[in-house]
Amino acid sequence: MGAEISKNQELAKLSFYGIGGVADEVWKIGDRESLRESWADTIAEKIPKFVLGSGSNCVFSDRGFRGRIFILTDESVEKRGNFWTINAGKKLQNLVEESAAAGFEDLKNLSGIPGTIGGAVRGNAGAFGCEICDAIAAVEFFDDAGNLKILKSGDCDWNYRSSIFKKNPDWCVARAVLRFEKIGDPEKISAEVKNLKNERWQKYPPGRSGGSFFKNPRSGTFSDTGEKFTAGKLLEKSGAKKDRIGAVEISEKHANFFLNLGNAKQDDLVALARKWKKIVAEKFGVELEPEIAIVDEWGGKVEI
Repeated sequence: MGAEISKNQELAKLSFYGIGGVADEVWKIGDRESLRESWADTIAEKIPKFVLGSGSNCVFSDRGFRGRIFILTDESVEKRGNFWTINAGKKLQNLVEESAAAGFEDLKNLSGIPGTIGGAVRGNAGAFGCEICDAIAAVEFFDDAGNLKILKSGDCDWNYRSSIFKKNPDWCVARAVLRFEKIGDPEKISAEVKNLKNERWQKYPPGRSGGSFFKNPRSGTFSDTGEKFTAGKLLEKSGAKKDRIGAVEISEKHANFFLNLGNAKQDDLVALARKWKKIVAEKFGVELEPEIAIVDEWGGKVEI
């Protein structure tokens, strides 16, 4: 399969937010051997790099990207009973539906979350009390020297929307081994998966965004209602809805959705996020953290 290399590709077309300039190179990788070679060479040559899944959880610089964007295209799955080995390019929703049709409900609550398995593992995707790490037995990845390694789930340092892979940007998730344990009726599980997907997307505000911008705090309640803190409620009670900088606006329907109104810039998104992070901190004493990756033109993290 090898690698398909494109030059001077617009990143805005590759992300949900629709923000980003031109990337020097976009590498679509179809097999693990090609990934190993290109990953190791890129690191050895000190070329900036970024692994892109479906583009739901990242915002690129308007100045583009001065390096290589990797897109993993292998969606193959090896099934051995209740142990499935899934390549990083597999769409998460497709896997949820496929496992439901096989009579496994372990991933049911993740229905409707965009992205790929690689991204889901890296960010420990979760919803409704379920996280991808709950089903993971092991993860195969390439380290910063291009060596293929395996970590058992217990060694992956899982946390809320985080993992050891997120903390090591020079590692690239190649495959995940999942162990399914919750068995049920395939038709019933598939129907529940479909309903959850529809419910989730009905809650999303119309417009172009990447979903929830800030992570939910791990603790804390509102003094007047006793309601648990969420990023959306903290922003709403702070007055964030409908605020706007440039072509970026905070949704009137859900205050944790930052919308691209047509020609949004990364700088405007960052400025709006910083503004309301500061207001929430002053009003409620809570430091909100972005759930998405905001990337500069050299692959570095833009702090909010």
